[in-house]
Amino acid sequence: MNSQNLKEKIRTIPDSHGVYLFKDRAGKIIYVGKSSNLRSRVNSYFTRPPEYRKVSLINEIADIEIIPVASEGEALVLECSLIKKYQPRYNIELRDGKTYPWLKITSEDFPSVQVIREQKKPYDEYFGPFTDVKGLKQVLRFIRKYYPVRTCRRKIVEGKTARPCAFYFARRCCGPCAGKIDRHQYKKVVDGIRAFFSGKYKNYSRQLKKQLDEAIKKWDFEEAKLITERIGLLEKMAERLPWRSEDELLLYRTENILPSLAEKLGLGKIPSIIEGYDISHLGGSNATGSRVVFKGGIPFRDGYRKFRIKTINKIDDFKMLREVIRRRFTDPKMQEIPDLILVDGGKGQLNEVVAELRELKINIPVVALAKKEETVFSSLSPKKIFLPADSRELHLLQNIRNEAHRFARSYHLKLRSVKKQ
Repeated sequence: MNSQNLKEKIRTIPDSHGVYLFKDRAGKIIYVGKSSNLRSRVNSYFTRPPEYRKVSLINEIADIEIIPVASEGEALVLECSLIKKYQPRYNIELRDGKTYPWLKITSEDFPSVQVIREQKKPYDEYFGPFTDVKGLKQVLRFIRKYYPVRTCRRKIVEGKTARPCAFYFARRCCGPCAGKIDRHQYKKVVDGIRAFFSGKYKNYSRQLKKQLDEAIKKWDFEEAKLITERIGLLEKMAERLPWRSEDELLLYRTENILPSLAEKLGLGKIPSIIEGYDISHLGGSNATGSRVVFKGGIPFRDGYRKFRIKTINKIDDFKMLREVIRRRFTDPKMQEIPDLILVDGGKGQLNEVVAELRELKINIPVVALAKKEETVFSSLSPKKIFLPADSRELHLLQNIRNEAHRFARSYHLKLRSVKKQ
C-alpha cells in the first residue's frame, strides 16, 4: 500500500477507543497500539516529526488495521492480547515486562480480593487489566464499604480462628479469619465485589445520587462533596472496565465487522458509534420514540434515550421521527456525534431524517432498514443496498434496528398501562 492509500485509509479511522495494527509489506504485524482517539493517534505517526526510535517503524508501515472497541478497558485488553499473540518486534516496552494491574479473586473458601501485577493463574478469577493502579485501589477501597471483603494473603481455614486485624474494626473486612462470618455469607460479600467489577456498579451510582440529594437538602455540603467524588469514581468505571472478555475481543477482531460495514455502505468513516431510532404508537396515541447507541459493535445502554412525542397527536410517523431527531440533536446533554444513524423503515423514513438533519446543518450518514425485504436505503446512494442474509454486517444492522424497536415499544406500552390505571 503506497503513501497515498495510507492517507486515504487514515481518513476513514473513527475518533474512538480502539486498537491499531501496523503491518509491513508482507502483511506481518510489526506494531500494536491503542488509543482513546484512534484517528488522532494514527495520524500523528505521519504528520509529526518522528522520534528517533520510531523512524524505522514508520518506514516499514505498508498497511494499517483498525479495531474500534467500546471502552478504554477493552482497548487495553485487546492490545495486550494481540501483543502476546503476535509478539510484534516494535512493541519492545511491553514485551520486556511492562505489565498492567489486575483485580484478582482467589479460589479459596474465603477468597481474598487483591490488586496484582503477577502472572495469572488458571484457578483464580481476574478482572482487568487496568491502566490506573491508583484509581483501581481507590475504587476497591470505596466498594469495600458496601462489601467488606478481605484483601490480605492470610490462609484461612474454617473452624480455626485468629485475632482480627484493624480492617475488621474499621469495617473494611467482615473478619472471616476470626470466625465472624461463615462461608455461605462470605460468598455473598464476594459476589457483590464480582458483580461490581462485572459492570453492575451503575446501581451504586444511582444510590449515591439519591444520597447526594438528601445531603444537599440537609445543607451538609461536606458530605455532598464526598459523595460527588464517589460518583465521579464510579462514572470512570465505564471507561476503565472492558465490556467483553479477552476471548470475545479476539473473536471480534477476526470478524472486524465495522470496517467491513463501512466499505459495504460506502461510508467515509468506520462507524464506531451507531445510533438507532424508531417510533411506536397505537393510532397516534401514547406515541414514543427511541434512541439506542452501539459502540464498538455492542449496545451502550448508558446512551439509550426514550422520547414521549409532544408535538404530534395523530398518525404521522414521519413528523414524529423528525421531532425525535430534532430534540436529540438540539439537546446540550447529548453532544456526542455518531458516525452513522440507522432508522427503522424505508425510503420515506430515510428522507425525513436527512431533511431534519439538513435543517439543523448536521452532516451524518443515514441508513434505513426495511423489515420485510431487509433492504438497506442510504443517504449516500440513490440505489438500494442488498446485504447477504447471512452476512455479519446485516445482522449488526438488524440487531440495532430491533433494539430501537424494542426500546420504543416498551416505553409505549408503559404509557398505555399508566393511562389505563
